[in-house]
Amino acid sequence: MRIRIEQLDKFILILLSYVVLVDMFNGFFIMYYTKLPISQVFKFVLLSLFFFRLSYTRDFAFALLIVLLFLIGPIQGLLLTGNLTDFFGDIVVSTKWANVPVSFFFFKNLMVSNNIESLKEGMAKIVTRSIAFISVNLFLGLLGFGMAFYNHGFNNALGTRGFIYAGNELTILVLALGFILASYTFIHKEYTKYFMCFFLFFLFSFLLTSKTVLGGVFIVFMIPVTARLFSKVSIKFFKRVFAATVFLLPIVVVLAAIGINKSGVIEKFQASLVRNDNDLLTVILSNRNNFIVNGWEVFWNDFSLLGKLFGYGQKFHLDLSGHLAEVDFFSLLFASGLFGLLGLFFVLFYWLVNAYYLKRNKSYVFAPSVFLLLLFLIVASNLSGHIFGSGIAGFFIGFSIALMFYKKPIENESRL
Repeated sequence: MRIRIEQLDKFILILLSYVVLVDMFNGFFIMYYTKLPISQVFKFVLLSLFFFRLSYTRDFAFALLIVLLFLIGPIQGLLLTGNLTDFFGDIVVSTKWANVPVSFFFFKNLMVSNNIESLKEGMAKIVTRSIAFISVNLFLGLLGFGMAFYNHGFNNALGTRGFIYAGNELTILVLALGFILASYTFIHKEYTKYFMCFFLFFLFSFLLTSKTVLGGVFIVFMIPVTARLFSKVSIKFFKRVFAATVFLLPIVVVLAAIGINKSGVIEKFQASLVRNDNDLLTVILSNRNNFIVNGWEVFWNDFSLLGKLFGYGQKFHLDLSGHLAEVDFFSLLFASGLFGLLGLFFVLFYWLVNAYYLKRNKSYVFAPSVFLLLLFLIVASNLSGHIFGSGIAGFFIGFSIALMFYKKPIENESRL
């Protein structure tokens, strides 16, 4: 049975390494032909395989409970409206909310598996192939294929998402991959690769032009450095960080200035100010503050007690409010009610507590960085949204968080 489980793990890792490519094909058909559920079917297969794999572990009941909790809202919405189309749409949304925790449990079990050494190559291919596909996708977007990241509200379209249709999820996907690479290369003292990866993702950020990714790339690459500084560091290490900062900061500033000037970010910001009557908060939050206010009024005034507790699914609230909250905590509250939000809070608490205690043990080399990543994700999810309820990026977020359970001294680690 152990051999079969290991083979299943390797097969799942192979499928995961092509998930970005599948999303590119999915977006291509949406943009140029017709909408086909290519990506949804592929991700459903992956989640099914995750559950089958988890059925052999103690985490299966926990993962199943989370999924069932997010399904209550769509079921209540179906009973209230009888609309099957909305119900199936809400099921897809619910699986997105379950994607991150279920992916986490899958990767967690790989990290603590006796077969971890034989699985490292498969995990490495997930990262390298995904970055290769994203590079090709954004390059094609730069050549004019696919669609712009922003294409409304100002004179010219801005940025590119290539053929990946879900722009916000592409942003978080880039940040999750950036964190994995930054943590691995920095912890292994592969500083040349670390800086090369940083500049590659820095380029990605200006091709996308999303506010989240523009600031997020710098943050996720600084997380492993910050985590190291929070621990006991030698004077030699501190001098290296200081020297690198003095040398590289001017380069980064110059490149950022060029990128901001050439990418059209300033023009977009100015247009947004005009469109929102110079309300800076509304511009920074991309109007999400107003979406939340309107959404809360609908939730409080038009939902029954049962709806407030478990929700009626995303579509029911959307039809009444006219717009999604676009902020994770409120989006989940409006779709799955108070208990759905509490379910997410419990999962976040579970992650934070584990990362906090694991980072005290030097054997868990990624735990300090994961703890800081979680804090960043919680803040980012309530400024930009589509993080903990992400489809394609959810696999990589789960992978990133599960790294805290990897236990092996740095000196003896091989390629991850």
